[in-house]
Amino acid sequence: MLADLEPFFTHIRALFPDTRGHGLSTKFERPADYTYDRKLEDLVRWLEALGIERAVWGGASMGAALSLWAAVHAPDRVRGVVSISGPPYEPSPSDKAWWAVHRPLVGAGRFEEYFDANVRLRMGEDALTRLKARPERYAEATGRLRDHSVASLLALLDETYSRGDWLADCARIRCPVQVIAGSVDNFPTVAMSRRVAETIPGARLHVVADGPHFPNRTHRAEVQRVISLFFDELGL
Repeated sequence: MLADLEPFFTHIRALFPDTRGHGLSTKFERPADYTYDRKLEDLVRWLEALGIERAVWGGASMGAALSLWAAVHAPDRVRGVVSISGPPYEPSPSDKAWWAVHRPLVGAGRFEEYFDANVRLRMGEDALTRLKARPERYAEATGRLRDHSVASLLALLDETYSRGDWLADCARIRCPVQVIAGSVDNFPTVAMSRRVAETIPGARLHVVADGPHFPNRTHRAEVQRVISLFFDELGL
């Protein structure tokens, strides 16, 4: 998300935390340690340590869903949410089946093969080809997985693919929310993102034509325009 927010750095304070199990944050070896509840506890304590009472939360995919979760369960900490492809849904049967097939790759320590398969699933073969054409970027992305043990990466992914549906909880959100969806994303689909926006009182939805699961990467200027309008409405 750093590149997505770069045009706004002159008038916002942007913070980019690594949630547990990601980046430089602590790794755990039990799925129960990777739930949204645990991640939210970390981030609330982090904000408290920084002396920040309320913030605009946002992200793509898991980060977006976690931001929505925060708006439900810690509303006093959330001024607004930018949710890019954030699914408050149970993984689809096809995604669960995909994980069952590919889980042995992680169990065998074949993290790069798992990474490639996941990029194909979420972004398509062309996106993987473009990424591999930049060896330094590919090495950086796959290298982050190598910060995990086999047990900790399995725990992180097992938790991801065992989540339940919590769309109905989104009706409790009372802060401004901008939902952004890619039109060719398969999870969440446009219809699923539309239901999220319809469930949250006053939320707005923007669909990126031909956008994949991470439209902020493929259609960055368009997504930045949507974020800019949302920030303007928040008075940022």
